[in-house]
Amino acid sequence: MNTSPTVKRRTVYVDGAVQKWLLITLVTLEIMLISAALWMLYIQLNDLLEANLYRSHFSDKPHIYPLLLKNALIGLSGLVVINIVVLWVADRLWSRHVNSILHPVIELLSKVEALDFREDVPVSVVHRVIGLAHRWRKTEHERLLKLRAEIAKLEAENVSTAGKEQTRVVLATICKLLP
Repeated sequence: MNTSPTVKRRTVYVDGAVQKWLLITLVTLEIMLISAALWMLYIQLNDLLEANLYRSHFSDKPHIYPLLLKNALIGLSGLVVINIVVLWVADRLWSRHVNSILHPVIELLSKVEALDFREDVPVSVVHRVIGLAHRWRKTEHERLLKLRAEIAKLEAENVSTAGKEQTRVVLATICKLLP
């Protein structure tokens, strides 16, 4: 019977603090953009209606519907262009943030792969993922040092009948230390 509590691992792919402020900024900017677009549309439509309000009969003036459509399309296309630019800027900011985290982690992983456990230069970005990578690297270093010590014991052992049992114990310890 297994008495250990069930642990559900949760993988988090987002950085809540950065995404919260990006979302707040984008929503605020969107509200400001829509307000400005509605204000500009109000001014343009007001001028258009003032120009066409007192027409008693059709003259050489253009019809009002194409003018309304033209003004609406100008406002809508302006909103779309500004939103695309803002989303592009947000993507660049998010990519820079993700890369500032990934580059140190990739560097740490490549150093572990090369078995380089020298002290590292302090990282400019403090993030939970980088801290986890540093801790993992430290535990890997400790595990490999224990493995080295066990292999040194194995090399120092005398392979006589009395040393075979101790050699088996050392080999079992080595197997536990290997991934």
